[in-house]
Amino acid sequence: MITVLPGRASEAPSRRPPPRRGFGVLVLAAAAATYLLIVVGGVVRVTGSGLGCGATGQDWPLCHGRLVPPADVATVIEFSHRSLATIASVLIVAVALVAVTRYRHMRRVVVPSTLVVVQLAVQILLGAATVEWKLPGGIVLVHLANALVLLAVLVWVATAVLTARNAEPSSPVAAAVRGGPASRTLARLGLIAAATTFVMVLSGGLVVANGAGYSCAGWPLCGGGLQFAGGQMAIVNLAHRGVIGVGTVVLVVVAVRALLALGTVPAVRATAVALAALLLSQFALGIVLVETHLPTLVRGLHEAFGSALWAAAVLLALLVQPQTLARLARRPSRDARSQPREPADALRPREALS
Repeated sequence: MITVLPGRASEAPSRRPPPRRGFGVLVLAAAAATYLLIVVGGVVRVTGSGLGCGATGQDWPLCHGRLVPPADVATVIEFSHRSLATIASVLIVAVALVAVTRYRHMRRVVVPSTLVVVQLAVQILLGAATVEWKLPGGIVLVHLANALVLLAVLVWVATAVLTARNAEPSSPVAAAVRGGPASRTLARLGLIAAATTFVMVLSGGLVVANGAGYSCAGWPLCGGGLQFAGGQMAIVNLAHRGVIGVGTVVLVVVAVRALLALGTVPAVRATAVALAALLLSQFALGIVLVETHLPTLVRGLHEAFGSALWAAAVLLALLVQPQTLARLARRPSRDARSQPREPADALRPREALS
């Protein structure tokens, strides 16, 4: 309990302001741009446009050695991907600069904001290597994996920033979610679900990288629906389906447990419902994909929903951590609520905060 007596405001413990709304908007913009970058990268893969800007040294970071490339389909798709990469990079660097210069006192914001710049540098190098080595399957898969990690770290930053404005205890939920055995179990399950989703998405990328999508003409197995098909590519495809089966069970269990245990926390409830909806949509798209013989549009949607599912799984894993729940169960501080209307240096005597 912090008590500030009237007339003695100068003796109050200093409270550093939480992140401003503008910083939260910047972080969300960086995360959205990174998500779109991954989606367009998926379109590049499924349309075979990875070398749409050429395959020589002068073709990266330019496109056919030019700032404005020719307007053929493959070039436009690849150039759009590179343009989004530039936008996302600028936003990510801006997030890191603001975090380090204005919120260095908030370790939970500074650490992921700094880490995301490292991930960005790795992603740029992987992108260059992908073009220079003419799209080797292994590099393409590592490029996708690092992009997913980059998105996850941005979700981490967004969660830290948007929950940092909650500073005053208000709800009895706080006592129920802070560190009990049930909450610790759910926290571990959330991390397992996120890791499982990562493997699910990467296994799909492996199918695309190896061209194994065409090796199974039936569902749920490869042959006439319930028959196995031979060949190495069929095994890759079936392995992906096996991973999806296991992952579906894990995600359903975590979503249901989160709703039962923490359904009264709005952020957790919304994220768990979104996760379940994305999982159902992704499952349906996978069936449609096979039954319609892999049309490009459905393949693009499948990858887009897969990336969204990954982001939702990471967000839920972060939200069910005890330290995040403790902040979610608290109301925005008076400083945070009045921030848009009061000068930053305004000091007023306050009553006891409970």
